[in-house]
Formats: sequence, structure tokens, C-alpha cells
Amino acid sequence: MRHINPFYLLEKAVCPELVLLVRLLAVYLLLTRESPFMGNQGTGRFYPILEFLAKIGTDSEFNQGIYVLFVCGIVILLFTSFVRLGSFITGAIFLIGMLSCQTCISVAHMFTACLFICTSLSNTVTGTELIRFQLIVLYLGADINKILDKDWWTGASMETLLAVKHQIPAYLAAADLFPPLFLSQCLGFGVIIFQAAIAILLINKRLIPYAMLGALLLHLPMVLLMQMTFGPFLAALILGYGSLLAWPKRLVYDSTVHSAWLVTILKFFDFNNQIEMAIEKGGPDSVKRWIRTVMGFLTHPAILLFLTGLSAVLIRYGKLLPLGIFIIFLFFTKVWIFRTPKKERQPTLATFP
Repeated sequence: MRHINPFYLLEKAVCPELVLLVRLLAVYLLLTRESPFMGNQGTGRFYPILEFLAKIGTDSEFNQGIYVLFVCGIVILLFTSFVRLGSFITGAIFLIGMLSCQTCISVAHMFTACLFICTSLSNTVTGTELIRFQLIVLYLGADINKILDKDWWTGASMETLLAVKHQIPAYLAAADLFPPLFLSQCLGFGVIIFQAAIAILLINKRLIPYAMLGALLLHLPMVLLMQMTFGPFLAALILGYGSLLAWPKRLVYDSTVHSAWLVTILKFFDFNNQIEMAIEKGGPDSVKRWIRTVMGFLTHPAILLFLTGLSAVLIRYGKLLPLGIFIIFLFFTKVWIFRTPKKERQPTLATFP
């Protein structure tokens, strides 16, 4: 019966890091109402290989069926032990829905689908290796595409994106200080170099924090300047990178630092026996203790679920600046400072499975 509990991460066919990845991503998709593209975007369903899918019912019936299967996949991965089956259904439906629409090609939705598919193909032996490989493919594919496109070398792509489509004031003001297309050309070169560097860093597990820093510097400015998250891409990318960091099986309560009241609440949701309680009583609660507790018990499923919901709310209402600041804060306090762990330190987020 404990497998119907979405907080229970153990005794699955995949490692806890992947269970967290797909469950938090599924919750995010439901909260933000992100769903697979449908096949009636003005061009009808398009399946050059699986033509029989284009003949099943009307477009509206097909769309309804696609969405029902999508929700069923999420229910399976959230409330059963068959995480891989639920992930496969969810990822496959994302791919089918996108491929059915010729006008709906989206790297964001393709990457999201691939995270589910990679999880469905993983096990406790492979761990999160397929997710790491998928991230490498993401950056290498994007880099090769840019290298082969002359508009990225001339600066036309970045100029169109930043000056024509989004008309970002900061970029327009900076571009006026240089010859035409000079700044956009430099930015284009920078993106190509950054993406190649991130892919190379991801090859070595010990360099993952540096790859995460590169991703932060590459993606976050674009998100904040353009005020968009590229559909589910931002959340999928954060959770994908997060899955590469080991999930601590033990969280120790320190009565001199943590809030006894908040830890007691977390203990109520501690279905993985992750929290080790102390016998001695702590001091009086305070905001400082609450913050330290949240930071110290950040990998607890209940806190991660709360943060996922909070992120979905901030994104839905366009509050990307506080979200960006929070992401930077978490990275430097929970990952970057532990990029070279010392033996005397407690296990942290920045250890690798």
C-alpha cells in the first residue's frame, strides 16, 4: 500500500533521484496546465509512418484520448510502483502529440518528453546516466544546429530574437554603442562556446557543478530578459540537472539549529525514514530556525513538492525575477560550495550517485 504514496521513493525499479525527477515534473505540468500538443492545429494530424493514428476518430476525439492517456501516465508514475511504465506513457504521449502537429515542433516539449522516456529506460544500475547523456545531446544538438546556420555567425539570429521579436531595452541600448550586428554576433559566438563547454563538462561527473554554473549563466539571463520560460523547458532543465545530484537518505535534526515544530511536521511526511530525530529539545522557534530547517532539509520530498508548487505559481503569474534569485541562491548555497566535498562534511546535494 505504501507505493500508492507519492512521497515514498524507495523500492522502485529506478533510483530515488529519478522518481523525484518525474514526479516533481509531472506535478509541475499539472499545476501549469502544460500538456502535449494536439493534432488539430489547422493542419490536421500528421503521421507519415504511423498513418493509422491519423484515422482514429475525429480530431477532437483523438485530442481527448491523448490527454486522457497523458493523465493516466502521470497517475501511474505518481501513485504506483510502476514509475517506468508511467514515465513511458507520459513521455510517449508528449512525443505523439507533438509529432501529430506539423506546426508544433518544440525543443522544450521534446526535451521534457525525453526526460520521461530516459527514466522509463533506466534502472537502479544505470542510475541517472541516461539523463546526463540526454543533457549532453541537448547541448551538442543545439550547438551543431547553430554552427551550421550562417545567421548565428553573422549575428542575424540574435538580432532577430532580442531586437525584433522581444525588443529588449537593455540590449537595444547596448547595441547602439557598437557597429550594426557586432553585439549580436558576439552574443551568438558566446552561446555557441557556452553550449559546447557545458556538453564537455557534463562528460565528467566531477565537473557537473561547473556545467550547472554554465547552464545558469546561459539560460537564466535569457529567461529574465525575455520574461519567458520556454514552456516547460526551464522546470525540466532544473529538475534534470537536480537529478544528477545524489538524494541524501539521511537528514539529521540539530536541536541547536533547526525548528523542532517544522521538523515534526516534516517527520509526519517522512515515509522514507529520511529524518533522524534528536532526543533533546530545541530552543524557541524563530524565522531564522525555519529558514535553516528548510535549507537543511531541502531534499525532503515534502519541501521539494512545496518548492515545485511555489515555482509553478511564480511562473504562471510572471514573477520570474524572484524565482531567478531563488535559483541562484540555492545553487551557490547547496551545490557550488560543496563542489569539492571534504571528508569531514556531511553528505550534501553535490555528491553524485
